Amino acid sequence: MRPKVGAMGPYGERMGNMTAGTAALIQLVNVELANNGTEFVPAVESNMGPLGTSVTGSIKGHPVRLDFGINPANDRRGVNLYDLRTRQGLAERLAVSTFEESISGYPWAVTIAALFLV
Repeated sequence: MRPKVGAMGPYGERMGNMTAGTAALIQLVNVELANNGTEFVPAVESNMGPLGTSVTGSIKGHPVRLDFGINPANDRRGVNLYDLRTRQGLAERLAVSTFEESISGYPWAVTIAALFLV
């Protein structure tokens, strides 16, 4: 059963749709993932306060969490992908000046390979 569009989950997270900014970032992620023959399918967006958002979903049936965050100390942006089965990050990525730069520079091929090896 799919959640109602705009419905709120038990922890105040959005279910069924993403905010416009998050949807745009996921679209950029999926452009990168398409180069690896896959895509991120978002399910639930959770606000991490004013400095980030977390989106759970899946990649080829594997449960993952995609985090977009801003470091307030230096105003740098970063993206990280976590395997929800192991609760581990799949790759290290330094924060950069824009989310677009962080997404394009993220090691997607290595990350996807690690996800399927678990």
